[in-house]
Amino acid sequence: MIIYYNYQMKHLDSKILYYTHSSQNTITAHINQNEWFKVTTQMNRGPDSKLVPKNIRSLYNQYRSDDQPKDYGNPSSGCIYINGANIGQVLEVEIGKIKVNPVGWTRYRGSTGALPGYLGKSNIGEQFKVCMIEDNMILWDKNLSFPVEPMIGVIGLAPKIESKHNGWAGIWGGNFDIQEITTNAKVYLPIEHQGALLHIGDMHARQGDGEICGGGGIETGGEVELRVRAIDRPESMIWPRIEDENYIMTTACEKPAEDAFRIALCEMILWLEEDYKMPQGEAFMFLSQCLEARVTQFVNPTYTYVAKVAKKFLK
Repeated sequence: MIIYYNYQMKHLDSKILYYTHSSQNTITAHINQNEWFKVTTQMNRGPDSKLVPKNIRSLYNQYRSDDQPKDYGNPSSGCIYINGANIGQVLEVEIGKIKVNPVGWTRYRGSTGALPGYLGKSNIGEQFKVCMIEDNMILWDKNLSFPVEPMIGVIGLAPKIESKHNGWAGIWGGNFDIQEITTNAKVYLPIEHQGALLHIGDMHARQGDGEICGGGGIETGGEVELRVRAIDRPESMIWPRIEDENYIMTTACEKPAEDAFRIALCEMILWLEEDYKMPQGEAFMFLSQCLEARVTQFVNPTYTYVAKVAKKFLK
């Protein structure tokens, strides 16, 4: 991995890619806390270029990579050691500016669990689309475009014991595919290894709830600016948390989806009890009125739920 310096900001490239979150991955960079740094992420492999329309094929080939294995996805750019981050703490990852590449793709292979049986592969067949991205707009076709809403699909730390494929997500983070992991958000990840061992990748230019086609939202690559610091871990925290200017958020991944919802709900109740001094019964009744929750992806080995509470109700 080559590290560039730009006005004191380290820039980590995507020359070394990992397809697992693991403490066995070779460390590719050391980062100080409270300093902004930039990471270049690699677009997922995507459809073979020969299938892509000729008018966009050259641009597409600039950003895809045939070096990526066909049976692995969601590459993370290196394994990043955070100086001074200790086991038992939480890594706060602040998301800064996200710049996406000028091309992206999405695909359905006929194998997700989102479609009912009567609308399976036999009816709609395999689908893919490659889109140019210009002026912060995704050019879907000659008649339709929609705004870029960039997000980071994979963000996690090395799990405590085993390695986890980047298709999975869990208490270590990973392939959450949560749209709120974007500019101005902070993600809180439990640290299980010295240095935290941060993995970042799977940038999307946009994604709908459920990520139902399985081949992503608009899969792309680009650059993301990050700032990290290690803080004390809340006693009640098990799963990663997210916070932005307007919301506090809890996460969970499980199958079936209702179990992911229950976990995210319980994590929120415990957060409200610890930080906002709400007894559990009161927090439960409060959430019955003010909770926002949804499935953000319905296609990975386990499904992701995010539960949210607006800060305006917590003042």
